[in-house]
Amino acid sequence: MDQTLIDQIVTRVAEKLAQTELQECACEGGKKPGLLILTQEHGNHCHQMLESKRLGRCYATACALQQDYQCDAADYDAVILYGLTNEALAKIATGTCDTPYTRMASRALLLGKRVFIPREEVELYRYTSTAPAVYYSMLEEKLKILTASGALICPGEELEDTILGVEMSRAPEPECSDRQDAPTVTANPPKEQRFAKRVVTERDLIACKEGKVTRICIGEKTILTDLARDLAKAHGIEIVRA
Repeated sequence: MDQTLIDQIVTRVAEKLAQTELQECACEGGKKPGLLILTQEHGNHCHQMLESKRLGRCYATACALQQDYQCDAADYDAVILYGLTNEALAKIATGTCDTPYTRMASRALLLGKRVFIPREEVELYRYTSTAPAVYYSMLEEKLKILTASGALICPGEELEDTILGVEMSRAPEPECSDRQDAPTVTANPPKEQRFAKRVVTERDLIACKEGKVTRICIGEKTILTDLARDLAKAHGIEIVRA
């Protein structure tokens, strides 16, 4: 069977499993899990998420700004951060949050909520080719604090799939790889890839290997195919179940 067709089948099965799991959770608790949108000002992209029928089948979606931030991150399963300015980034990373937006984002991280950030909404990335290397690196370290705390940055076009756990097989790329004057990094910490999808295949592990990933984190119920397990073992990729 053609590999592309196999991948399509696996993706659809994984999506269906993810949706079924969320629906079962919703039935047990009497309501759908909550998805909270955090933004400092309204825009088309956040409205698309708010009105998404696809997300609406699995989540009860709400916007904090529409509620004048009179809501609690504890009541939501996942949070989307829009409009992550450099100022907001610095405040959240250092814990000096003095606005409803930064306080809510900080609380979501402290509560261990799933936090998603559309890549296009990160202001720092707009200055990759213009900012002095040292200054850019300083702000990038603050962004790494967020990602190390569980926040996941992904392209906006992949946001729905990522939230639903359909596709997260692309290995992360260094954000400063195209900077000619970026400081040399001497330490080599393990490069980690997290998968929220229900089925992890050999194709996913190949992408991890090419991205020099040394550790993958998967869910307790995630299915890891035999070929994927063999490839991980052959290339020394650690498998951690959360």
